[in-house]
Amino acid sequence: MKTKLIFYFSSFAMGGILSELLGDIIAAKYQFIAVLAVVLLDSFFGIAKALKQGNFETKRSFKAVFMLGAFWALLATVLSIEKGFPFANFLSEAILLPILLFQLISTLKNMQLVGLISNATLTKILSNIDKHKE
Repeated sequence: MKTKLIFYFSSFAMGGILSELLGDIIAAKYQFIAVLAVVLLDSFFGIAKALKQGNFETKRSFKAVFMLGAFWALLATVLSIEKGFPFANFLSEAILLPILLFQLISTLKNMQLVGLISNATLTKILSNIDKHKE
């Protein structure tokens, strides 16, 4: 009987915590959709670039799934910190915006390598970015 009570109590507690977390995720759905869109766009053009260059690897293409899961977990963690500590309401912008910007830059670079963008300014910006990577 004691074991049943402990099981019921822990089940209700976990249900309450998970429903609160799910409510927070639903409230921030557009942030999760934005992360999904940026990762999918980058992976799509990365796969197109690999197919054009003839060096497509299935293992590397699944990197997008890992990145999506990692970015979503990071976003959920940051949003829960923001909810718990109201003075930290800048964290999602401070942490995730640079990540998303680098993903967009990677998307632009992949689009250029596929041949969809042939802008001289973009080429100059991307060459400057590549210099700072080294």
